[in-house]
Amino acid sequence: MQQSTLQEILGVEKEIRQKLDAEREKASQWLEGARREVEAQHAADVARLEAAAVQRGEEAKLAAVQKADEAVRQAEAAARAVDDFTDDELRQAVVQHIVCIAPRSSRAG
Repeated sequence: MQQSTLQEILGVEKEIRQKLDAEREKASQWLEGARREVEAQHAADVARLEAAAVQRGEEAKLAAVQKADEAVRQAEAAARAVDDFTDDELRQAVVQHIVCIAPRSSRAG
């Protein structure tokens, strides 16, 4: 009787070990699948962020070009306006600016 009880215990232990091994295998497969899923999501997120960064860079570049174009247009307009001044008008404008920025002591003398 003791022999059969021991055999029964060993059989149950073997069955438990087999079930435990099967559960470990399932868990390992689940973890591997979860790891692949996380890696795929990470790669997709990185690609999305890189694309967004490129888009923002292109937008910033376009905005800078537009701003530079506007500055050039304004400078050209100012240059044309200066071309329209006579020498006397330019001389008068320069004198007025010099008077504004000259120290007070030199204005009195």
